[in-house]
Amino acid sequence: MNAPYTANAGSNDLFLLAINLTNRCNLACAHCYMDAKTLKDGGENELTTEEVRGLLDEIAGRSTETMVVLTGGEPLMRADLEELVAHGTGRGLAMVVGTNGVALTDKRVQSLKAAGAMGAGISVDSLDPEKHDAFRGLPGAWEKTLNGIEACKRHDLSFQIHFSVTEANAGEVPAMIAFARASGARVLNVFFLVCTGRGESMSDISPITYERVLNQLVAAQEQSQDLLIRARCAPHYKRIAYQRNPQSTLTRAAGYEGGGCLAGIHYCRITPEGGVTACPYIPDEEGNIRDTKFWDIWNQSPTFQSLRHPKLQGKCGSCEFQQLCGGCRARPLAMGGSLMDTDPWCVHIPDGSAVIEPLVEQPRQLAWSEEAEKRLSRVPSFLRKMVKNRAESYVAELGLYVVTEEHLATLSAKRFGNGGPPRPNTPGAKEASQPVAAEQVPALPWSEQARVRLAAMPAFLQEGVRAVAEDVARSEGRLEVNIKLLDRLEAESQPGRSLPWMDEPDQMLQAFLADKAPQVRMFVAPALESAAEHFAKKRRATTVERADAEAAIAQLTGGVEWDEDALARVLAAPDFNRAGIKKAAEFNARKEGLTRITSGDLTRFRNNAMMRAVQRMKGFGMQELSFDAYEIARDRVPRLKDNPEADKRFDTIRSFVAARENPGDLLGRDLLEKMKAQLKNNK
Repeated sequence: MNAPYTANAGSNDLFLLAINLTNRCNLACAHCYMDAKTLKDGGENELTTEEVRGLLDEIAGRSTETMVVLTGGEPLMRADLEELVAHGTGRGLAMVVGTNGVALTDKRVQSLKAAGAMGAGISVDSLDPEKHDAFRGLPGAWEKTLNGIEACKRHDLSFQIHFSVTEANAGEVPAMIAFARASGARVLNVFFLVCTGRGESMSDISPITYERVLNQLVAAQEQSQDLLIRARCAPHYKRIAYQRNPQSTLTRAAGYEGGGCLAGIHYCRITPEGGVTACPYIPDEEGNIRDTKFWDIWNQSPTFQSLRHPKLQGKCGSCEFQQLCGGCRARPLAMGGSLMDTDPWCVHIPDGSAVIEPLVEQPRQLAWSEEAEKRLSRVPSFLRKMVKNRAESYVAELGLYVVTEEHLATLSAKRFGNGGPPRPNTPGAKEASQPVAAEQVPALPWSEQARVRLAAMPAFLQEGVRAVAEDVARSEGRLEVNIKLLDRLEAESQPGRSLPWMDEPDQMLQAFLADKAPQVRMFVAPALESAAEHFAKKRRATTVERADAEAAIAQLTGGVEWDEDALARVLAAPDFNRAGIKKAAEFNARKEGLTRITSGDLTRFRNNAMMRAVQRMKGFGMQELSFDAYEIARDRVPRLKDNPEADKRFDTIRSFVAARENPGDLLGRDLLEKMKAQLKNNK
């Protein structure tokens, strides 16, 4: 098999198409490139449903590898959004929605997912609600946006976080990275603004801050395995990546994900009226899809041709990075210059050396198929490196160049049998745990402490951890797996600290993480450490102290604290719903602007949740409390169909309730009677 090649960066394939469906918006963001009147009232000449469908047909007719972002304004204000998503998906296009998240309710998330949306890009511009709301022009916007993120998580719709960096919020970049990782985002896109439209009245980020933030992003991406961190509208990102490492995968040789400018080369946008522009910050239209075929505009536009074959002037024209970076073309234009003038926001001074050519297409020594990469991404981060190394060694021994999903399945079968890693206490677990005879490997003994640590881990992780720990122990000639080995394996998966830590903040972080599952600690601990060190550096300290740890924890949790009696109630809850109760309470507290959760708050949150459940039961036509509600929901709610984990959880709850001598005491008689009364009125 021949090795795959990198994408041809010189081609003009359309990777990304942004369609501004509407000028209308439910916010009034300070940085928006549209004017306030247009955002409020919209336009009378917006593309119709059929016109957008026709555009999607034309795009798909030439390439189904183009990602289409439906944005605005605010695209959720278009009633036909789901219809357009479904149409594009049906034509084989990857459909994504770019939104401020304010109107991203549970119902809307479910409808977008049902229509086939690949995901959503959600804007969060500060972890301080007041700053975000001021930036977005609407009090309460931050809470609504976080509700939208939670809705995506509840209904398993992938999402990205979009962060528009300014001089005012540039200091939040490390915290925003930690937030994006902790929130479960797949990608953090950091946008650098070009001052046009309403944004002309705001102060732009300074060139020095611009450079500093880009260095932070490149460094963060180099260390990140679970989160993609990308700069947008900032082609200098590629220069910085190259300066740090000439072989960096973030340069143009690795494709358009490198963060450089795609305008007119691999990207363009469609205005709500059908105009085609190179990007939102280059406002001149190259044509209109209402009177010219899109692909004719894309192929023949003089502006697009100049962007694909730029003749740069001034400092950019003499820079050794002119092909890797090329500078932002919209910035000089916005400041009254020409498209090819010097990017005024670049601090780099050309050194007179030869122009650095993008790497030519080279065969990669070893690649991963898309399916294999997806399977690898589902492996917990602290096991991923071991699995990856094992797979690549196996494929290399076979004399092949590409790791496929079949190779991973084969390796899994060799260790666990064809059933894959077993789940403890499930039928067939004993049989599935036996490797095939040809690969029989005797198990190593475990020390008592190590066995206790393993047993405390989530069931689905235990066999994987066992396999990795025993592999390492054998490779080091050990006769058993002990607690020191497990501690070392866990520590090796986390980045080191760059500052000295006092004992108190270290103990505070350990206490905060103590009740977190192992796979959660692997993600949250580095984020907290990075945030704490950020706060220490912000006050020009050389040591991390208690206040820094407190600020990092408050940032991650939204600053919610617990009264002792309220927390005791949560800890007394059954194992199967203890974590869920705590998470829901903290979410509701943030939603209401509370900084501390009392026992009364906990009761109120629970009662509200139960009454919402009654409303759903009423919607099913039920007139009395019964566990039959789950059977009905399983037929009507897509995420519950063919979901054995949901079935198992429900059986656990039903068994728990059935075992109680007086089940009604669980909720209290007053609430129970109120729930029954609501259902009796359902006639």
